[in-house]
Amino acid sequence: MNKIDTVYASRVPLYPPRVTPPPKPLNLPQSFIKFLSNPLLAIPESVYHEPLVVLRGPPAIAWVTDPALVKIVLLDRCDDFPQDPLLRRVLGPLFGNGILTSEGRDWRWQHQTVAPLFRHGEILRYVPAMVAGAESAIKAWSAAPPGSTHAIDTDMVRATYHVISNTLLAGDGALIGETMEQGAADYVAGLSWSMAYAALNLPVWLPRPGRRRMHFWESRLRAAVTGLIHARRASPNDHDDLFTRLLGAVDPETSQTMSDAQLVDNLLTFLLAGHHTIAAALTWTLYLTSRAPEWEARMLEEIRQVVPSGPVTGEHIDKLVTVQQVLTESMRLFPPLPVMSRYAAEDVELAGEHIKAGTLIGLPIYVIHRHRKLWDNPDRFDPSRFAQGRDVGYSRYQFMPFGVGPRICIGAAFALIEATAMLATLIRAARFESPPGQEPIPVSRVVLLPKGGMPMRVTMRHGARH
Repeated sequence: MNKIDTVYASRVPLYPPRVTPPPKPLNLPQSFIKFLSNPLLAIPESVYHEPLVVLRGPPAIAWVTDPALVKIVLLDRCDDFPQDPLLRRVLGPLFGNGILTSEGRDWRWQHQTVAPLFRHGEILRYVPAMVAGAESAIKAWSAAPPGSTHAIDTDMVRATYHVISNTLLAGDGALIGETMEQGAADYVAGLSWSMAYAALNLPVWLPRPGRRRMHFWESRLRAAVTGLIHARRASPNDHDDLFTRLLGAVDPETSQTMSDAQLVDNLLTFLLAGHHTIAAALTWTLYLTSRAPEWEARMLEEIRQVVPSGPVTGEHIDKLVTVQQVLTESMRLFPPLPVMSRYAAEDVELAGEHIKAGTLIGLPIYVIHRHRKLWDNPDRFDPSRFAQGRDVGYSRYQFMPFGVGPRICIGAAFALIEATAMLATLIRAARFESPPGQEPIPVSRVVLLPKGGMPMRVTMRHGARH
């Protein structure tokens, strides 16, 4: 056992904050109140133990957690379990009919058109932009008094937007970024009500808190992206960004290119989904790193060996094994997208249970990643469970931070490479400390966020690049 292993063995196990589920299924009024506060609080304790929990409602919902059943829903019989129409109702006003919200032929051709942009080799070309995003945060921290407290969740949103705007938009996204930052709080505040109304199938026209502000920011964001598309069409440039490639992307079956409306839908999907999820993953990982100094030490040692000088490059990514283990375990405990949903298109049997047509099929990734029958000591932070050799025993349907099946997140490889490059850059440059007594409870707002934000003290390391 080497010195680092000895230190690790002597540490007290880390059990980070978790959601405390209700011991029994809630009635409709209780569920509605809990859902508004945090949708994860509406998932009963039994879902953490059983392979399938069917609640007859209203609303009727089947919580699916067994990997074999997840595979049936998301792969084997995916046509029988189409995407939940509630998602389209809630997110459609912002994302339109893009790759996230579309179905059938609309989804297939957009997926086929966009997929070549996210090949592994293509993504590695953008590692310098990913590192630059991390360094934008490092520069801001370096300008502050030593040991200052910073809102890490906000800083990670800005840093990952720096990445996405320079890979997707080649620096043309300043107005969009400003609009997103201004409207984020209003949009998220209205989102819980919108989701709760949709889950109860209440009329779209029914007044709800935050509705007007949500629509205002949806319109502003779509208008900003539309203006960017018109400007790029009017004055083509030689930027080698994902936007330029998206403009020229052709459906391999019909030779069709995307309309301006489809470009708006997909650009907004990539801009918002593509950076808020990675920001959340980095925020939780930096928190866990602050609570697990032995893993911080392991990562630092590895980074110094793999990248002794200069910035992280594409050649380093696959060698940063420990960094990726820590990221993976962080996304197990705090998956960026904590819940997926489908619905039963017709009456169906699952594990001997009769599921009526129209039943919501809940795929609670947060719960699956902490399921008592799937993981040893599931609430403990232990990146070694993903060490080479140990991880082969896990089903791909029990660890799925980016989903799984045909509709797995198209940017999954991009996200992992970006998070690896950024985390290595951040850890090498700075040390992070959580304020004493801080217990950031995870809250689902489509993306898994820390309730009350993530304030942390940041101390720059000696000789850090900035």
